[in-house]
Amino acid sequence: MLLRIMSQNVQLGAHRDGRWVRLAQIIREHDPSILLLQECMGWLDNDMRQVIAAEKDLGMRVWVGFSRTKSHTVVAHAPELPVAGFESNPYTLMQGYSAARFALPGLPVPLVVISAHLTAYSVEGAAEEAQLLAARAYRYDGLGVLGGDLNCCPVGDPEPEWEGVPPYNRMNRCLPRSSPDEPWRANTIVGGKLAAGGMIDVAAYLADRRGDVSLRAATGLGGVRVDQFHVTPALKAAIVDYRRVDVGEASDHWGVVMDLDTDRIDLSLVSTYI
Repeated sequence: MLLRIMSQNVQLGAHRDGRWVRLAQIIREHDPSILLLQECMGWLDNDMRQVIAAEKDLGMRVWVGFSRTKSHTVVAHAPELPVAGFESNPYTLMQGYSAARFALPGLPVPLVVISAHLTAYSVEGAAEEAQLLAARAYRYDGLGVLGGDLNCCPVGDPEPEWEGVPPYNRMNRCLPRSSPDEPWRANTIVGGKLAAGGMIDVAAYLADRRGDVSLRAATGLGGVRVDQFHVTPALKAAIVDYRRVDVGEASDHWGVVMDLDTDRIDLSLVSTYI
């Protein structure tokens, strides 16, 4: 079974200024089985009218993870995918998270898919949030996908032109300098924590395997690949493809898409780490 997962930061809700219509069109064109959204501000207002509209526009079932900062996350899915459960928590992360469990045919345990939006104000805080979400990805026997706007520099990506990056982003994404003459260097603590937990950075894995550095291209205005997918070890063999999606002026983030072949999942690794 080919499972296509897409993630998109919609930028401040998208529906209030008319951008959602274009975003929904682009999403439909890529036909994801599962969709992760971030910055869904205002989606729970007005009797959840935007959630109802999104379900109609996408032809998908929409689950919203409430955020105490109102920057809600979403997991949406094709109606035919069987859902075994949904969880969210607005308190353990600054912007909350949402996670759905899917009981896919042929798999002995559920697949956990998490939509995340890590804090942009502290790389150390984002690393703690990433650790919590990695634990949730492993929680139901070891089949997990963590995706979304991770607001950090991945391990091994090219350094952006830091002098052109806004100072408020640079102070969160760079290591401290010992002198003004020292070049800025990315702080990759978030990616390092996820890797220490066995999580695989999908774009980086395929970039190294194919010798295609373009797969590490930036997805945000700050020149960093902030939008990422990380999967648990059992899913590594199932990774088929990854690509960015240019949404133009519909958002300040590129979308990202990955394909998994569930027939290639290494079931020998299920429950190994539980």
